[in-house]
Amino acid sequence: MVVARTVKYYFKVGKREDGFKEVDLAVNKRARNAKGFRGYISPFSYDEDNVVTIITMWQDAESFQASEEIFNSDVEKFMPFLEKKPEVGYHRVDSVALI
Repeated sequence: MVVARTVKYYFKVGKREDGFKEVDLAVNKRARNAKGFRGYISPFSYDEDNVVTIITMWQDAESFQASEEIFNSDVEKFMPFLEKKPEVGYHRVDSVALI
């Protein structure tokens, strides 16, 4: 079973680009090298200019749980760019198809 974490970031006005670079760098460096990492997607909100949701996917519950430490340590680095703490969701993934 693939597991996904969704994190909705609310960036301060004028801080989205720099903040997103920091978030993206963390995902690319730390999460990508973690055991069980299967990929991510970064959709920017169509309606809210300063909102982005990062979705990371993990091979199984064990690798997902192990990634919690990485995620929690990185979130504090992003707080200077954010209006508020990010909203985090956890999901079981039924299927993924990328064409």
